[in-house]
Amino acid sequence: MVTLPAITDNAVDSAASRLQPADALASFSRGKVDAWAVWDPYTSQALRQSDARVLTTGQGVVNGLNFQVANPSSLEDEKKVKVIKDYLGRLRRAQDWVYKHPEEWAEVWGKETGLPYQVALDSVKRTNGTRVYVAVDKPAVASEQEIADTFAKLKLTPRRYQFADYVDTRFNGGLPPSTSAPRTYGKGS
Repeated sequence: MVTLPAITDNAVDSAASRLQPADALASFSRGKVDAWAVWDPYTSQALRQSDARVLTTGQGVVNGLNFQVANPSSLEDEKKVKVIKDYLGRLRRAQDWVYKHPEEWAEVWGKETGLPYQVALDSVKRTNGTRVYVAVDKPAVASEQEIADTFAKLKLTPRRYQFADYVDTRFNGGLPPSTSAPRTYGKGS
């Protein structure tokens, strides 16, 4: 979590805090911090419950990709590879179902997590329901490499990493390219 500068007559005062999301939401809601870098469902909670406004997004800065990961030894075991492929297929089908049934998913998700229904629905429509599983292809690897290089340049990682060394393309079958746009529920959703 990061706070925006508080402007005084002669100086800019800012401080960064690292808090867990629940603690950060509480601090933000009580006015203890000015701004919060966060993800859904916390964004939806802040917008609904604290009258927050979105100041900026990662669009144009990061690619928005999420990854499923596996233990390297599991990737060497063909039986486990089959199970992983099955698991990934189930995730894709579940994601498709969520997109087609946002209200039903928000109701179940809200009950399971304690999120208010409207917060869960907002989160589903803003991010969770719009995800598209895509191939880990050359554009995805290149984009992730840019991010990794930036982290190394800023000394946020101990060294430079080659993202391609951590990619297994055996699971790309039938997936659209990584440059595919997320789904949308349309304006006003």
